[in-house]
Amino acid sequence: MSMLRGDASEVFKMAADLASIGAKSVPAMRGVMGAVGESFAAEWASNARETSGEHGIHYPDSITAELVFDVGGISVDVGPDKSKKQGSMGRGFEFGSRNQPPHLDGLRALDGLQVRAERMVESAVGFLFK
Repeated sequence: MSMLRGDASEVFKMAADLASIGAKSVPAMRGVMGAVGESFAAEWASNARETSGEHGIHYPDSITAELVFDVGGISVDVGPDKSKKQGSMGRGFEFGSRNQPPHLDGLRALDGLQVRAERMVESAVGFLFK
């Protein structure tokens, strides 16, 4: 059995640096999450304009993005806003109903968004980890 010996100051410095990253990343992540959410909402609305037809003419305009803050961090809530005209029809448009097949506009909007979001996060806060 071998024993490691040495100065632990580098470990303590790294721990202090990691603890400060959270506070430094919040402002940058707020902007990134806002931009990702807006991009997702715009793509979803664009898809919905193609598929909703006359019956859902107002539905695309009900799709919004809103930042959500909690103890765990920052997230974004994207989707039809039920308080807007035809926003309550989102479930039927997205997943289908007895009157129509699923459109999956939001699901299609997610395609490729993860890669873009990861790049945005890396450019916004990646330097904090170097």
